[in-house]
Amino acid sequence: MPKFRYQAIDNTGRLVKGSLVAASDRELEAKLVDKDLTLVSSRLHTDGFFSKSILGERIGNRDIIEFYHRLYQTLELGLPMLSALEENAVQLPSRPMRRIVDEIRIAIENGSTFTSAMARFPKAFGKLDLAIIRMGEETGVLPKCLKDLSAFLEWREDIRSTVKRAAIYPSFVVLVIVAVIGVWVGYVLPQLAGLLTQMGVDLPVMTRFILNLSHFAQKWWAVITLAVVLFCIFAYLFQRTDKGGVLLHQHSLNLPIIGGVILNIAMARLSHNFATMYQAGMSINGIFEILSENVLGNRYLEMLLRKAFDAVQRGDSISDGFDKAGGFPPLLLGAIRNGEATGTMDKSFKRLGNYYDKEAKRTVQTMISAIEPLSVIMLGGIFGFIVLSILLPLYDVIGKF
Repeated sequence: MPKFRYQAIDNTGRLVKGSLVAASDRELEAKLVDKDLTLVSSRLHTDGFFSKSILGERIGNRDIIEFYHRLYQTLELGLPMLSALEENAVQLPSRPMRRIVDEIRIAIENGSTFTSAMARFPKAFGKLDLAIIRMGEETGVLPKCLKDLSAFLEWREDIRSTVKRAAIYPSFVVLVIVAVIGVWVGYVLPQLAGLLTQMGVDLPVMTRFILNLSHFAQKWWAVITLAVVLFCIFAYLFQRTDKGGVLLHQHSLNLPIIGGVILNIAMARLSHNFATMYQAGMSINGIFEILSENVLGNRYLEMLLRKAFDAVQRGDSISDGFDKAGGFPPLLLGAIRNGEATGTMDKSFKRLGNYYDKEAKRTVQTMISAIEPLSVIMLGGIFGFIVLSILLPLYDVIGKF
């Protein structure tokens, strides 16, 4: 909804300047009349590039979680929706989120539903959020849906932070290895080799190999850099295609340790999403449609999910659809089959979500534990190889003396 800057006159004849969010000039004028102000002039207000890009106009996931959490608490206390939104528009810590909540409140005042008002901000609220909230509005259990959605988003952020923490150590190790190779091979070894050559010392094969590698990198560094950049661009564009993304994500599941982490996180997302939407009262068709759209984080598994959905639409049970699609763990298939037989699909998927949540954290910890000794061995091997290439000619010099 647009924001207007206005100039108005109050009852004492004093000129008042300010800004208001309104759907049109008429609505702006009506709001000012309610404040005992007479509109003089108005214009649309647009934020500049600097304020949007530099001053933090981005809506973070934590801001969305905080909004859902506060809103369901105020609704459970019995406050009407408009009062709850007005309260949140004042108390939320994020300024961009406060503006969005205020515009949602104004849209509801003008006759929109809560879901349609939220749909005006697709960058803040995803399809999963809107689907669950729509079901909550239609069935009259909106506070519970907001509570479940808030808990699910908190779980997703927890998994994301766990993976980020796991990536810090190997990233640091890689940077250290690159720095060591750059300093020793690019500067120390060429200087020492030049000195030894002037002294007439025959360089060992190991030293000559590293020197040739250093000279090659120094001569063709621009070509090497360009090749790496082009390869990264090609890989990025390739994974953006349907076939390329499915192929890369399929092979990523076969990687040692990392593949297990990816699979467990995807299964945890599948289970938690399914349980949350099923408890909200969504249809099976709606659940499958949302889960197939970049929710699992693995396009190969999402393709298998679409195959399972096709089988369900042809009349198969959910467990048979997953079984025919292939690629899903037997534990998932057994739990779904048991949930269908007992009529407890939501509880089965919730138990699966808790199980795969623990498995994801355990495999991440296993990956960290495996990376630490491997990185030490790799770093020690590279450093030892470089040190030997320096020490061997020095021993020859000492032997001649």
